[in-house]
Amino acid sequence: MLDTRESAQPAGIPDPTAGTGSRDATEVLLGVLGSIESYEACILEAERDGDLEVADFLRGLRRQDLARAREATRLLRRSLEAVYRDVEKEEKAVC
Repeated sequence: MLDTRESAQPAGIPDPTAGTGSRDATEVLLGVLGSIESYEACILEAERDGDLEVADFLRGLRRQDLARAREATRLLRRSLEAVYRDVEKEEKAVC
């Protein structure tokens, strides 16, 4: 299971998600990943009970959540890349 506890950023290292939409994307991603995990058990239970219609429905929900997780990952990556580009520019300006 993913550890979602918040941790303090070490001194002198900028928080790459501060002031960006990255925190929102991270929260969405963590939520979606948690729901995907729970679908697995429900799908197996539905199959074991012989309820293939429910199992198919849950697989569809899982596919939708996987698509949301991919999009959240893309947005998070884009935000973090922008932050790191800014940090590199600042470092070059200081030198």
